[in-house]
Amino acid sequence: MKIDLHRHLEGSHSAAALCAVAQAHGLKDPLFWDDVRSAWRDVHEVAPALTMAGPTDDARVFYACIQKARAAYVRAEVIADLAERAFVEAAADATDGFEMRISLFSMTRTLLEHEGVAWRELSPSTFAERARAMLLLVLDARARAQASTGVPMLVRVGLSRTFESEGHYRALVPVLREHKAGITGLDVLGIVVGADKEPMPTALRDIIEALRPDLPDLTIHAGEFEDHRSIERTLELRPQGIGHGVHAVGSDDVMARLAREGVTLEVCPHSNHLLIPTALRGLTARHGVHPLKALQQHHVHCVLGSDDPTPMGTSFADEWERARALDVDMDRLTADIARRWGQLPR
Repeated sequence: MKIDLHRHLEGSHSAAALCAVAQAHGLKDPLFWDDVRSAWRDVHEVAPALTMAGPTDDARVFYACIQKARAAYVRAEVIADLAERAFVEAAADATDGFEMRISLFSMTRTLLEHEGVAWRELSPSTFAERARAMLLLVLDARARAQASTGVPMLVRVGLSRTFESEGHYRALVPVLREHKAGITGLDVLGIVVGADKEPMPTALRDIIEALRPDLPDLTIHAGEFEDHRSIERTLELRPQGIGHGVHAVGSDDVMARLAREGVTLEVCPHSNHLLIPTALRGLTARHGVHPLKALQQHHVHCVLGSDDPTPMGTSFADEWERARALDVDMDRLTADIARRWGQLPR
């Protein structure tokens, strides 16, 4: 069973999709249009700007690739077109199904910025209505893609720990409640620069707890940019899944707790290779094997994800082969994927 259980929409806009959408909607941003030649750039010209050149401990390199792809987030119909293409491409990659994560706040904010709207000056309720429209267009894109491909597709809404405005985040709560039938759960994500790269603001915790009765399945990015203590803090929120979590191998006690509580780690091998190369070498050295294999050896449930395939130059098929090359127990991996997929509301 090959199911991608950690994939982000904003990192799934391929160069081919972006070029096609730019031409279809007349987006003459310099990323897509060469003003000197008065011609559209082709995929080979656009792809390098969207893809990391190699491993780096500076996460800003990755985020710059995401920001470039957002150049196409100029109108709702363009985002809808891009979203549908991303779902279709993901279906071709993970043919048994996948879960797509959407950063609803950042997608809405980006569209407003392209419209010349100062989003912070909007009332939280007005912002929430724009976010509702964004959510519905993504869910509609998912429905069209699922109908055309026959591949099961789930959507999870991500809330960023960057937490730019408490009032605007809180205004999303009734929107998510109203449309919970189309959402499989919540995710906490976001790249934070500071002493603690994986913080959990108290107000964000409150929002998550308020939504748990309606959206009980929770995943949280942790143990990626911070050590095993980040995972310990995360477990206080009773998540069903932890994004990445490879730093768990730094503590036998943490791995034992993960195994005991049945929490699933969503491991993305190439993402970790690119974004935390120094830490990954240290974690591998501790056990003499890749963290994914070490986690399995300590009876932690693990699944695979492609994370952000475009900036990372990967695919779910590539991640599957990487896991095999790491001498991972593929039968156990398949069983854990089936177990986690079976837990997800749909």
